[in-house]
Amino acid sequence: MAKQNVRIETLLVWDRYKDKPFAEALPMIYLHAQEISKKRCAWYWESIKSKRRSSICTRVFIFIFLIIGTLFPILAGLGNESVVRLQFTQYGVAALAFAGLLQVVDRVFGWSSGWLRYIKTVTAMENCTRRFELDWASYIIDKKGKIDENDTKRLFDLAKQFEDDLSKLQSDETDQWITEFSNSVTLISELIKSQRESVQKTTAAAHAAIASSQQTVQESNKVQENGAIELKIIHEFVPTTVSIAIDQEPAQPFIGSSWVRVDLKPGPHILSIVTTGETSKTIQKIVEVTPGGLTKTEVKLSEYLRP
Repeated sequence: MAKQNVRIETLLVWDRYKDKPFAEALPMIYLHAQEISKKRCAWYWESIKSKRRSSICTRVFIFIFLIIGTLFPILAGLGNESVVRLQFTQYGVAALAFAGLLQVVDRVFGWSSGWLRYIKTVTAMENCTRRFELDWASYIIDKKGKIDENDTKRLFDLAKQFEDDLSKLQSDETDQWITEFSNSVTLISELIKSQRESVQKTTAAAHAAIASSQQTVQESNKVQENGAIELKIIHEFVPTTVSIAIDQEPAQPFIGSSWVRVDLKPGPHILSIVTTGETSKTIQKIVEVTPGGLTKTEVKLSEYLRP
């Protein structure tokens, strides 16, 4: 979170205590140190309010989601319908995911850690302030009220050390904030990288599944596609009439050199050619029909019609 209100107060005018009697200079030194302490503590107490409010709200929602994520799977086990059990289980998983997401948000924005860090720092500042007040009073008591100009430097050094201690506490807290902020940026980068890799893997898996499904469909369609047979009949001289049949179908007369039959199921088929004339002969060939393809074969009648 931004720390725009943290700044170094305006420095004292260099000759503020010049020619000032100790009775006037000492109260000015004391009040200046007290003012510095009040401003810095007031800033932390004011900033604690927003940190505490954000942290408490986040913790409450995390606790609620944890309860939901724990109870819903139990309720899913008590249901009878599979759809209801699945829905309750999914609700439980989603609630746990929201709880984890809120935990990450709290860590990134530093609400809870900032609240504790501010409490620790402002408490240390107030303890330092009380120690300064007691040291100041103890010095005066030791002098039994006999304060002179020689004591001004000693008390000024005491106030200077007090302000240095406050600055040290503020600097340490700021260093912790810088470290947490850097860790938050690193965490966000890691989450983005992890999410990007997860999306890429999911996308690649989806593309692979789609491609596999399409290939399966194509192969299935290819297997289911019918084929065709083209029979080339080589006559000895001029074309003569023959009868052609497929499997158990009745033979049909045909005259020509190229016979085609389409819409045949893939697989082996018995092709029968019956010649006509004085000595009719039956020629049978087993033809393998490929899915969606055209199977070519030929028959030389002269080889079968010779005596």
